[in-house]
Amino acid sequence: MIRLTFLFCLLSVFSLKTYGQYTVYQDEKGQVMTTMDVYGSARINSTAYNKVTVLGSPFLTYPVWQEGKVLLDRSGKEINCRLAYNLVTSEILCQFAGDSAVKIITPELFTINGIEFVRQQSSLVGINYYQYASIVHNGPTKFLKSLTKRLEPMNSSEIINNKHNKDILNSSIYRTQTNYYIQKAGARPDLISLSKNSLLDIFYEQSEKIAAKIPDKNLTLFEVVDIINYYDSLMAVARTATYPLSQNPLFNQLLHSKIIYPNWVGNQGIYGRVYAGFDIDSLGKVSRVTILSPDNVGFGFAQLVQNALEKLPNLDPTYIGNYVLPVTFTFTNSYEQAGPHIPINRLSTDRVGNRIVLDEFVVPYAISKKGITSKEVWGYYR
Repeated sequence: MIRLTFLFCLLSVFSLKTYGQYTVYQDEKGQVMTTMDVYGSARINSTAYNKVTVLGSPFLTYPVWQEGKVLLDRSGKEINCRLAYNLVTSEILCQFAGDSAVKIITPELFTINGIEFVRQQSSLVGINYYQYASIVHNGPTKFLKSLTKRLEPMNSSEIINNKHNKDILNSSIYRTQTNYYIQKAGARPDLISLSKNSLLDIFYEQSEKIAAKIPDKNLTLFEVVDIINYYDSLMAVARTATYPLSQNPLFNQLLHSKIIYPNWVGNQGIYGRVYAGFDIDSLGKVSRVTILSPDNVGFGFAQLVQNALEKLPNLDPTYIGNYVLPVTFTFTNSYEQAGPHIPINRLSTDRVGNRIVLDEFVVPYAISKKGITSKEVWGYYR
């Protein structure tokens, strides 16, 4: 048996319980089981004590402790140690050679059971926390896999297979959940499903070319890797033909997350184009954001673009310069046969000046409604 002492809280339907010492072991059928000490009223010294057993374990491996390596930071060296990876809490427990103490660490990366996991920083309600993901494919665009566990009810077949074990708590099991992510260079990882629509959403820059390459079915990991390689080859060609900022993954990701077509505007068939000027200084700070095109009075396109650019974090200082970003809001109604409505108005060259004009950023809106009259807005110069 492998015994670990650990404390964590679980909010149940009825009360708050504290789980103390627990034991991970295999039963006579070879199934991994976890027995936990449970205390009521969230107090270790409470008299409401019980010992419960669940199927499975919160840890990645069995036995829980495995020989592994950790890299505490990028500037250091990998260190050999014994590791236990808790997939419920995302905590890495470590025992270094010659030290019996168990330490909870947040390394840059670690290797356990032959699998390398890399730290990914996330945030929830303003609090930063760390998750770890293994690399399925490593290239300009990375394909990541993340594992978590949670305590869930057993399914009917699991209940039947374990009816001999009366100690299992409410027929509960630690179930593993697998999530996949795509990480473009320099950008945060985006959660995906292994489907055509999900990949087309992520690879929006090349979606028209990629669409024909993706089958309409649940994709295998090998098929996703092939699509990623094709996307990277297309982007390599695109970067040679355009100014790099237009193809910067972080810049594009931030624009996609912040410039959202207003539903109330799209439902009226309104579309248009906005030109925004901005500077990037020697520190990578975005400043002097100004709308160069006429105001789209009353529809909010211009303000939406300006707010998005003003909220951008610092970018790579190598992009220092003066820019113009054209943002095109297109409208499509499936009841029409004309296809998407694309704005025809463009900014005159005298208003562009010496700024670098970036690739047009397209924000589409599609509906299926009768009786909608589409209209392009351009506004007027103040």
